[in-house]
Amino acid sequence: MVTLRINVLTNSDDAFVSWAPSGFIKGCRGFMIERKRNVGSKEYLDILENRVGFDGDRARSGEHRPSSEWPFQRFNWTDHAVNVGNRVRYRVTAMIDSGSGRPFGAGPSSSWTPWAELTANCGQGFSAFFNRGLILSQFVARYMKSRKLNARQLKQSLVDSLDPKFRAFLEGDLGAALRSLLKDSSKSGSIHAALYELHESSLEDALIRLGSRAHIVLANGSDKSGDGNSDARDHLNSEGVATIDRLLRSKGLGHNKFVVFSRAGKAHSVWTGSTNWATTGLCTQINNGLLIKHAGMAGIFRKQWNRLRDASPPDTDPAAFPDTLVASNDAPTTISVGKAKTTVWFTRTSAGADMDELRSLIEEAKQAVLFLMFTPGSGGLHLQAAKRATEKDMLVRGVVSTLGNQAGNARQNVLDVKLIGAAGKAMRDRYSVVQPQGAEGMPSWIAEVTRGKFLSSIGHAIVHSKILVIDPLSAHPLVVTGSHNFSTPASRRNDENFVVVRDHPRLARAYAAHVMSVYQHYRYRSYVREMLAQDKQPWNKLENDDAWLKHQLKSKSVELAYWAG
Repeated sequence: MVTLRINVLTNSDDAFVSWAPSGFIKGCRGFMIERKRNVGSKEYLDILENRVGFDGDRARSGEHRPSSEWPFQRFNWTDHAVNVGNRVRYRVTAMIDSGSGRPFGAGPSSSWTPWAELTANCGQGFSAFFNRGLILSQFVARYMKSRKLNARQLKQSLVDSLDPKFRAFLEGDLGAALRSLLKDSSKSGSIHAALYELHESSLEDALIRLGSRAHIVLANGSDKSGDGNSDARDHLNSEGVATIDRLLRSKGLGHNKFVVFSRAGKAHSVWTGSTNWATTGLCTQINNGLLIKHAGMAGIFRKQWNRLRDASPPDTDPAAFPDTLVASNDAPTTISVGKAKTTVWFTRTSAGADMDELRSLIEEAKQAVLFLMFTPGSGGLHLQAAKRATEKDMLVRGVVSTLGNQAGNARQNVLDVKLIGAAGKAMRDRYSVVQPQGAEGMPSWIAEVTRGKFLSSIGHAIVHSKILVIDPLSAHPLVVTGSHNFSTPASRRNDENFVVVRDHPRLARAYAAHVMSVYQHYRYRSYVREMLAQDKQPWNKLENDDAWLKHQLKSKSVELAYWAG
């Protein structure tokens, strides 16, 4: 008898559900997903809905139906319709057509998963926060159409906060958490921040409320000839918040985005991650924030803040990177935070030791490597992951915002086979990396903001997170995140940081759920873009037989084996 195994990973925003049958299920048309959701004292039972129907269903634009009628012909799904604070559990059932069509009968079912809570708090002092900056999406396309906005107007409406509810949705719990931390500090604490960009009025106002208790090393952003943060700098200075100006210009980037929180002069927590303090960072890019409530970790970042302050002359003197700063960066610090072993790296380094460390971490992988990257460059870590996948039967999934030139290759959107050369199609199950794309030309879909339109009208970053997750389902997983782009320029030219967290399963699972959410979103869109570029019709209908299952059981054996645990 065929059985179904099921697994679920949660963070503060999503639940990533995966399942696998033990063998072929005759007549299977897909799988129904049921969800039990506990909100306060009430419990709800829902059947998750699918947005893809069978040929002949004449689906309307945006239509979705219960997965008992339009079952999922796949083996994992991200549930976006749950919220922070919910407790959830899931069950998957095969939908069987015995020859009479719909309504389908029920075939093998999984057991219900244990209850899981959607929360940022991962335990042992770590909390992980994510936004929902998926601008290349159907929900944003519908929003823009209803308000007759183009991409540039959408960006300006977010800057002006014309629709606070929509903006708050895009920010997710990331924006809310950052503001809450600053508000709490304004009551009785102080902060020491090292920031690359500051283009967000609400965060500027939060810093001004701190007054002289806000200590800020402020870089010049991406402006290599002047000061891209001049307006914010003038605003803060005029309101009594004196900034320490780290204007590196052509010497490199002051690319950190960390904040140390103190009370009574003692550092107690640190915030790091990928999020620039700008409307784009909060709303239009994919970003993350990691809060670590631990005096030792906060102290490490506070010492680095002091070094950056001392190395920030009032001009572009090369002394901005004195030998003492670089030597300190060459020596990472490792401490225990709860049961997790945590290492902190800062750059620039003298000989690329930080990149050597990142490569060695990928070499440690035994089961899976997941990642989100912005601009890793032509020799980046995504290639190291590809090499590892060719050597071992392991799962590698990732999204690279820009690979190669800024526009990216219009015909090379699904990068799995192209990057692994002679290994060919045999690697497709193991290794898949995509560039973000917006969908056009799909029946019953609204045309989305395209990659090119985003880059020309909204910003340079679609996925801005820098996340590496290794073996997240194991007892000894590993998470890396920070400001570092996993690239040679980040190592050789910039102020950067990244944190390596070992042996924290809950944190690894939270980050894994996030990476897979973003990967799933852009994987299909990249596939559509590639098919249309080749004048081929993309898959967009459910198959009305069980051949799909036979094919996928064979072609996705590594993925199935991994996510089902």
